[in-house]
Amino acid sequence: MIYKYDDYITKYSNNFIEVIIDTDYVKKIYSFVNKIILEKITENHHKTDPYNEAKRFTTGFLGEAALEKLFRIEIIDWSIGYSGFYNKPDIPNYSVGIKTVEEGKFPIIFKNNYYPQIICIKSTQKDNVIFVCGLATPEILNSYQDTSLILSPNLRARGSKTGFYGFEHLIKIASLKDIEKYKK
Repeated sequence: MIYKYDDYITKYSNNFIEVIIDTDYVKKIYSFVNKIILEKITENHHKTDPYNEAKRFTTGFLGEAALEKLFRIEIIDWSIGYSGFYNKPDIPNYSVGIKTVEEGKFPIIFKNNYYPQIICIKSTQKDNVIFVCGLATPEILNSYQDTSLILSPNLRARGSKTGFYGFEHLIKIASLKDIEKYKK
């Protein structure tokens, strides 16, 4: 099946919340990403798929920064370490992750999801603009996915991830109380 971005994502953009991140904070994130890349260059999966790592890390942290602003809590983990230690829910004290994708692309998720994800889109026009799209439960994530949405042949070949297209099923969130039922 062919998934058109406008039909599966843009069509629902009236429900998205636009968050503008302070430009100094964006600069801090870019600096942090440069440090991460220098550390992670030795990890195996970073060797097999090293393309656009700076962009991927930056996009992810910008989504976290947007939710920091929206929820008024600290989310970004400024530590650097082995990637396997960071494969867990992103929001402290909640079983909720954050998936951020660049505008024009579909979010990449694991094929099997065990906790919800807040889906965000980074504007391609301005680095400091993020759209918080909504929350996808594990059931939604596991039901609306297709590997054809993965652009990277290397990532697709790994077989553990897929693309998400179920934006019409996202649950609107505007504050921390909207995810209260996922508190640890």
